[in-house]
Amino acid sequence: MFDVAVGPAQTESVVSGKQSERSDSIVLKGSFSTGDYIYQFELKADKTGKIIYPDCPNEGDEFFHEVEVEKLAREIKETIEKEIASQTETSALDASEIESIRREVTSELLEEVFWEEVNQRLEDPFFRSLYDESEWGEEFQCERGTTEEFIEFLKLCVLTERQIKEAEEFLVVEAETDFDLAGLSECSYFTARLGELVEIACEYFKPSGFSYHYNDGCYDRMSGYSMSSESISVSLEESARAPAREKMLAMVELRKKLAVMGIGNEKLERLTSF
Repeated sequence: MFDVAVGPAQTESVVSGKQSERSDSIVLKGSFSTGDYIYQFELKADKTGKIIYPDCPNEGDEFFHEVEVEKLAREIKETIEKEIASQTETSALDASEIESIRREVTSELLEEVFWEEVNQRLEDPFFRSLYDESEWGEEFQCERGTTEEFIEFLKLCVLTERQIKEAEEFLVVEAETDFDLAGLSECSYFTARLGELVEIACEYFKPSGFSYHYNDGCYDRMSGYSMSSESISVSLEESARAPAREKMLAMVELRKKLAVMGIGNEKLERLTSF
């Protein structure tokens, strides 16, 4: 039996019997770190595995995988031997140093395999890696122009509204995600004109951005989170109090920007006339 066990505190490596005849009995034991916990896991050569919870060591989730465990065990052994050989070229290593190398190499390789080959294939819920923060959020950004230019355009849209009935509200625009198109938020102040202008703005600037927000379940698990659009909020209060002259100047500026965006004359006239 070939068994590689890697945990936070100890490591074991045992080889017994005829490996070629008992390849299905090979078990690789490792661990992986999330934002909150260190989990132990097992990979068996029969394409099954198990994740053991830190607070319930006698319980765990069983799963199927596609890792070639026997091949991986050989690769781990070869990598350890190469690393030891490389370091002994410069100085002799004692038993504790060799053991440290073995633990470090084994731990790194098994954790890498878990994130790259196992985690994505687990039935929901998945685990959240400590190292992939970029995959769990993306700031509000625009494919064309800048976020500041997008906000300025939205402010012009608000400022040129004929009448703002609820000045304490906000114009809220959500960015595009893998699941939703960019557009007005359900909680946004709305008029038909603003809705049309925001649609034009989103088509031109192409805003995107998202973050995962916790819903329920384990904090480490993706199913406990849902992807939410990043948003931009523009206050209506200042625009509601703006004098007529300021609104007229803003309308001239809005007309120029819409022309640059390629808006036709008929629609341009309709959206920029009081």
